Amino acid sequence: MKNKFRQTMLGFFFFLLLGLFIPFAVQASDPSFYVQGRHLYAKDGDKVILRGVNRMAVWAEPTGEFSLPEIEKTGANVVRIMWMMGKPAEEFDAIIRNTVKLGMIPMIEIHDATGDWSKLPSVVDYWVNPATVAVIKRHEEYLLVNIANEAGADVSDEDFKAGYKTAVTRMREAGIHVPLVIDASGWGRNVEQLHNTAPWLQQQDPDQNLMFSVHWWHSDNNKERITAALEKAVALNIPLIVGEFANKEVGCRGAIAYQHILKESQRLEIGWMAWEWGGEPGNSDCHEMDMTPSGLFEDLHSWGLEVAVTDPNSIKNTSVRPQFILNKAHQ
Repeated sequence: MKNKFRQTMLGFFFFLLLGLFIPFAVQASDPSFYVQGRHLYAKDGDKVILRGVNRMAVWAEPTGEFSLPEIEKTGANVVRIMWMMGKPAEEFDAIIRNTVKLGMIPMIEIHDATGDWSKLPSVVDYWVNPATVAVIKRHEEYLLVNIANEAGADVSDEDFKAGYKTAVTRMREAGIHVPLVIDASGWGRNVEQLHNTAPWLQQQDPDQNLMFSVHWWHSDNNKERITAALEKAVALNIPLIVGEFANKEVGCRGAIAYQHILKESQRLEIGWMAWEWGGEPGNSDCHEMDMTPSGLFEDLHSWGLEVAVTDPNSIKNTSVRPQFILNKAHQ
């Protein structure tokens, strides 16, 4: 009887200790933001619909000290930050801190593999470098990582799945547990491939914490195409965002139905980031893509003014900053 009692008590204390320590182990590996279904959530459970802009910070303004306060005036809740492998990760620490101080979510992306599928492994090498992981861990409460900007031009579904399964696995094994954003191939345009592969890729992620991004550079002004692509993503329960769009594509060609992107994204609760804020270095391939030529809020013009302020579905009219980020900004 005594032995049985002793075994029972030992078992009780074992499970008590397990209950004390396991939650801490799980929480230690969990980031603040997480994906559930097709939405992004903050650690307090707030649903987050991303509304913001892209910023080519790496070349002209790696700290964001000039442009970020101007972007903040729009009410944006996210800034997608361009970075390159030639710059050490420690140097993007400042712009991440400065973004959060202003109540906005930083999404860092590596631009080197744009249109070049063969460079994806090198981009992942950059992410899993211990020095990069250290910076990510420092900010994992509020950071989003966009693995590779528009990697690949013509990539098969099978290659896309294999390449990103490997990328995600390597990054998770390196200790990166923040939400990871995967761009469509085809220079970001191949939303159909995301429809075909995103549900499978989400299941391959040990954290099941992936988002998927289409860059809407289809300059055919086709509203029906936009609606069909976004509605299909919703039907498939894909956590999709529109990571880039402007009024025209490279070379100022065609017309992009950007007002329709705003309208449909608001209706379907899909996040978006406009390309690009403007100021130095500017979009040399099409200056019309600069939302503000000077980088100042007061100089927002044309489509940029609409997207940021005046459209009923603009950043100013639809962006909500999660309380968690606002709390961080005041610390």
